[in-house]
Amino acid sequence: MRNNKMPRKKIYSEPKRKVNLSLTETATKWLEEKRVQLTASSLSDVIERLARELPNNAING
Repeated sequence: MRNNKMPRKKIYSEPKRKVNLSLTETATKWLEEKRVQLTASSLSDVIERLARELPNNAING
């Protein structure tokens, strides 16, 4: 059966994949604080925004 939900607004042009994470309470609280500071809609949006702020050489080694 086909999913009748409305398609989600695409924010980033890259393909996405689902990832399950196990986080400590400390990490979860930190991400939640960052979510509020950045007015992000979700914790995954926080991670995406923070990753995009990193210098390219930090990501590429």
